[in-house]
Amino acid sequence: MVSYETPVLLGNVSVVATNNRGMTPEELTDLAVDKIIYVGQQSHPVIREQAEAFKRHIHSVVLAYMKQAVASHNTTIANRLKEAGHPELVAILND
Repeated sequence: MVSYETPVLLGNVSVVATNNRGMTPEELTDLAVDKIIYVGQQSHPVIREQAEAFKRHIHSVVLAYMKQAVASHNTTIANRLKEAGHPELVAILND
């Protein structure tokens, strides 16, 4: 029998939960941008400020597209509900 041991580095692990709802575009954007761009606290202050400014810009771009994706998906669902003969259910999507 041959066995190998290899270390597994997980890095930082976090758990985010909601109660009786899905995550908002803002919450998802925060998670995504934190994964896309990491700014080390040990970085030179000038570089860190540039990186933080870039991160804020990326956050605004990702958030805009997340909101657009939700609106587009809601339009698809609304159209399917109408086609299925349930136009009264479309109002639920606007809440």
